[in-house]
Amino acid sequence: MLVTALYIATALAYGLASGLYLAALMRGTPRAARAARWVLLTAIGLQCAFVGCDVAYGAPMSRLHQTLTGLSLGVAVAFLLAQLRRKSIDVLGAFVVPVALFFFLGSGIGRSVEHASSGSVLVPIHIGVNVLGLVAFALAFGSSLAYVMQERMLRKKELGGLFERLPALDVLDRFGLRAVMFGFPLLTVGILSGAFWAFRLEQANFGFTGAHVFAFVAWTLFASVLGLRLAAGWRGRRAAYGTIVGFLCTSVVLVGYVLRTGLDS
Repeated sequence: MLVTALYIATALAYGLASGLYLAALMRGTPRAARAARWVLLTAIGLQCAFVGCDVAYGAPMSRLHQTLTGLSLGVAVAFLLAQLRRKSIDVLGAFVVPVALFFFLGSGIGRSVEHASSGSVLVPIHIGVNVLGLVAFALAFGSSLAYVMQERMLRKKELGGLFERLPALDVLDRFGLRAVMFGFPLLTVGILSGAFWAFRLEQANFGFTGAHVFAFVAWTLFASVLGLRLAAGWRGRRAAYGTIVGFLCTSVVLVGYVLRTGLDS
């Protein structure tokens, strides 16, 4: 009963924080931005309490729903820490916090899934690096969405209101680049460890699935974006679109796994 109450309270807090960040973005109300930070901090506190109660029923990261909960918490904490370092990105909460809420709600679907198959040291490594990688990509995704909006308004010469409240294009571009540079090596390790683990478990019947395809597409997109940024000075709208599509591909892999394991349980 307590776990359920904490789950609902955390989801509501994330939803309220998302709404306040959206209000701060659309109306430019400093009070809404301050309230959003406090509500987000409250949501993180509630989620920590939820995780603490949940751990009493099983080891951390041993169940799919705990992995999704950890992913959601990681996104929220990473964004809150980024806010403390650079206050100009406050309004990115309108793009990032809903992602944390999405993953947290997904953890409710994964709650019925039993313990992940263990017996290999690769399992916690695979889960851990994928969670950290997705946290970084979620931040890059939020900054890229804001970049696309900001750049589009600049081309249309809509230079008031929302344009003034979004961070500058170079700030968004650098923030997205740093997040992708952090997340890409983790994604690489996650894909390699996952493929090796799957091959060991299903040597006779190993084959490529839709999840493998989306994971490879995501890796290729992020590798291309990162390579072109560093080698050819590629930046701006194309890099933002590549980051957005790459994050969506990694999310499709995760959502597909949640639905598949949920149906199989």
